[in-house]
Amino acid sequence: MFKVFAFLKRNSSLLTHDEYRAGHVGFHCCNSRRLKNIRGYLVNIWSNETLKQKMGNKYKTITFNEPENFLDYWDGFPEVYFDNRSDWISASTPEPNRATKGGLSVDKNWTLGDGPFLFDKVESKSDQFKSNHLKVSEKQILPVFRPEKKISKIIQFFKKNPSINEKEFKYEFFNSYNKLFIDIPNIFGLTVNFRDKNINTAVKDFFPKSAWCFSEEGKKERKFFAELWDGITEIHVNRSEDFTNEILRLSKKPGFIELQEKLFSSIWYVEVDENLIVLPNRDPLPDFYYR
Repeated sequence: MFKVFAFLKRNSSLLTHDEYRAGHVGFHCCNSRRLKNIRGYLVNIWSNETLKQKMGNKYKTITFNEPENFLDYWDGFPEVYFDNRSDWISASTPEPNRATKGGLSVDKNWTLGDGPFLFDKVESKSDQFKSNHLKVSEKQILPVFRPEKKISKIIQFFKKNPSINEKEFKYEFFNSYNKLFIDIPNIFGLTVNFRDKNINTAVKDFFPKSAWCFSEEGKKERKFFAELWDGITEIHVNRSEDFTNEILRLSKKPGFIELQEKLFSSIWYVEVDENLIVLPNRDPLPDFYYR
């Protein structure tokens, strides 16, 4: 599975955060969901009321070293799934995706050209926006179950403590730390994602060499953002309170804070509104057209 997170900042000269949400989910996704061979597509947009606002001072007890003004760097991050890198880099090539009397035909009007209007525009290039696409490798701890109602999604960002080696980190992370989250009341899913150390894995061959992401400004901004975190845990719960109450309880449990400080140099949380565009299908590719 080739999975990409795309952190996007809205075009703040045109759109508020809510207008961006409507434009991205209501319009842009109608085009981008038709990427060739796509196997899954979610869009996460940070909720208007943050966990820090909901929890007050208690938020400080479950986080440490959160980057300052972190939400200023992005408004949403889509996550897309493909079978392999080859499918990803060819995803925006034309395919028979319009239903006509004669069956499916190539849609010559299909375009992703709305990007510069919705996302943070590159001032020197009117047809480009700032794209921060990063490949991640995922591990499903608990498969996501989505009931027919809105549930809450919490994103845990973390940066590995450099004093612990990779092998010990992964062992402690999966065998000690993550197991504690499985017992969160009303949990519907738990997925861990580790950022690819090469920040160009997702953008190389997908974007042209003239794209902003390969410019000196783009490389500098993307490197800065990527180095803020090493991994992301997606936590699906019935209500955000189910998570916050449990993490506050865990913070009082002997050894929990010490374990976090051993594993991480920073850890923080963002509640997002998850928009399911194409249900992720991790099974072998079916013989028929998949959407």
